[in-house]
Amino acid sequence: MNTTHALQDALQLANAATVEALVDLYRAAIRQFGFSHFIVTGLPGQGQRFENLVLERFWPEDWMSHYVSRDYIRRDPVAIASLVHRAPFTWKEASKRASDLGSAGDRIMREAADAGLKDGVCVPVPVRNALAGCISLAGEAPITLKDALASVNVLSLTFASRLQLLADHSRPKGLTLSDREREVLTWVAEGKTAWEISQILGISDSTVNKHIAGAMRKTGSVTRTQAVAKALTAMEIAG
Repeated sequence: MNTTHALQDALQLANAATVEALVDLYRAAIRQFGFSHFIVTGLPGQGQRFENLVLERFWPEDWMSHYVSRDYIRRDPVAIASLVHRAPFTWKEASKRASDLGSAGDRIMREAADAGLKDGVCVPVPVRNALAGCISLAGEAPITLKDALASVNVLSLTFASRLQLLADHSRPKGLTLSDREREVLTWVAEGKTAWEISQILGISDSTVNKHIAGAMRKTGSVTRTQAVAKALTAMEIAG
């Protein structure tokens, strides 16, 4: 992707009318660089919990749950580097500079690779009410050359800015799950995987994941289990 193309994509991001449309546009744009996953989050300061600062994500669910349960944010080389960097950097650069973390940092990066996040790039972005913020992007073999980083930086900064603006204007007073989101969450509550739900409902597993992500966004949840719990509490789905 050349700079002109990146600017055109950034313009589309800046004019996205909904969070859902914005996420779809961003995923399509970063896919051209080999990135299949991303997370937008604030970095926790004293007394803050990481999972409450996540703004948006398309991240492996099992890895997210494992990461949160182990409190990896405190030892993650990428997260730590995000506190001091103001320009995009690669995960490899963060790992090399985190020698003081020793085996803990290495283990986190190995486990991320096992979850399908083999290599990545981090773009520092401002996140309100957080010590710092970043968008971390990952894939099997993403393009991390200097020119690519420049384009990813433009796209990510635009995405983060528009995301927070749209979230401010569209934050619901209560839960407003769609019929399909309720249906999918009901099956999640039954312990079904995305693939199993796709077979039951006759839709693709990526569509199932999209509905789950929408429900998680609306409930302010970081994990599927949390989304189910909040939907049950709000009587959006039946137990």
